[in-house]
Amino acid sequence: MSEKQSSESQLREEPPTFIINLPDEPDASLAESKFKKAVYALAKAFPRIDEARANVKTHVKPGSRNRFEVEVFIEIPGHRFEFVQEGWDLLKLFDRISDKMKELMTKPKGKTSYRNYPPRSEITSETE
Repeated sequence: MSEKQSSESQLREEPPTFIINLPDEPDASLAESKFKKAVYALAKAFPRIDEARANVKTHVKPGSRNRFEVEVFIEIPGHRFEFVQEGWDLLKLFDRISDKMKELMTKPKGKTSYRNYPPRSEITSETE
């Protein structure tokens, strides 16, 4: 079984991920690893990711903390997903973005299946 696992891991390559303008902070490497793990998890649902890119903008105000804005672009053949998060903590921003990326792997909540509707016979008996 170990031969199968190693051959599967060799076939599945990590999608190209880029983080632009990542600041030199102690939490930056942890934020980068969170982003890469989220992209790799998304690659299980969408096997062909052309590019996953995060752009970090830092707004520096004198005498206060840095405010971050993170824009994420994920390109899949036929689709392009964009996420934007703003906040004071870089790790929390990447957590929110990874949560949004995980939502892409689930079925949309707005659309209910036709199986959840009652059959016509039940509808007509209730109205009579």
